[in-house]
Amino acid sequence: MSNKTPMELLKEFAPEFAKNQMEEKALIFENTNYQKVPNKYKILIGIAVAAALGSDTCTQMWTKMAIQNGLANEEITEAIMVARYMKQATVNDTVSNSFSLLIDKNI
Repeated sequence: MSNKTPMELLKEFAPEFAKNQMEEKALIFENTNYQKVPNKYKILIGIAVAAALGSDTCTQMWTKMAIQNGLANEEITEAIMVARYMKQATVNDTVSNSFSLLIDKNI
């Protein structure tokens, strides 16, 4: 198994897509047309989304970025707790039809 990061592997096997991803990151974080949401909040969103989607590697990458940008432990923790809450809420939504089946039992 390779010790390379997902981006390193993408650069190796699909360099154009890796380049595109880095250009999109620059667009989001550096382009003056896309600065209505401060980068601090974009980083916190990144942590929460990565956590909710279940990517340990991405969650760690976004957390490291947050630390490098001076975000407080409490801010990072709250972002993770929001992700946890939202993941729970999506499970509730996902199983609601199954619960309805339990109520109806007329299958």
